[in-house]
Amino acid sequence: MPELLIDKYLALKDKYRNYDTKHALKLMQAFRYAVRHLAEKGYTVAFEMLGSINFGIVDPHSDADCILYHYCEIHESQGECPPNCSNLSWVKKEAVESVRRSFQNPRFSLEILDTINLRYLEDSLKRADFSDENEAIFRFFFYRSIGRPVNRPLVRLYFNQLLAHTEIVQKYKERASLMLAEYLHTTSHRYSFNKYNERILNRGLVVPEELTSELSGYLKA
Repeated sequence: MPELLIDKYLALKDKYRNYDTKHALKLMQAFRYAVRHLAEKGYTVAFEMLGSINFGIVDPHSDADCILYHYCEIHESQGECPPNCSNLSWVKKEAVESVRRSFQNPRFSLEILDTINLRYLEDSLKRADFSDENEAIFRFFFYRSIGRPVNRPLVRLYFNQLLAHTEIVQKYKERASLMLAEYLHTTSHRYSFNKYNERILNRGLVVPEELTSELSGYLKA
């Protein structure tokens, strides 16, 4: 079976992670603080980090994009809460403030791109509901496949249950690869890799030929 694009993406991401900057580590710690802070208030959450923090190539001026996983009993029959959900609004506000407080930068730009209600996900996995209409479970697979988790044990709990359904996982991987293929040809995606390489060079390091070759192969896919 030919290598899927998502597998190439993951291999590339793993190599870039070898260049984790101190700012990336500090930012990941800030998100861990937010998870602990919310847990102390009775809210269990996890994050999936995307963008530059996902690849570990963060500088002092980088922003952060993430996915929020949370529990909401009010909307347990929905994959994500509506925008006017008071529960979700409070969690998002506390999460952003906690990260900024820990990162010691009140102007730090943090965007929560999407949210997934883990109560709904939990129920979907119990019922093995992998219908095409159940977009939330595919989104969870996609984010978990490409991202960088904060509160890994919680995320792994559900992801391992999903991985047990091998036929579904293969179907989701193929769909995820098609989505990546569309994103691959956008200017922003290609620019991101140029930015990562420049940041590595600016630290006085060398981008190895193996990484350059693998990146070239990925961008030509």
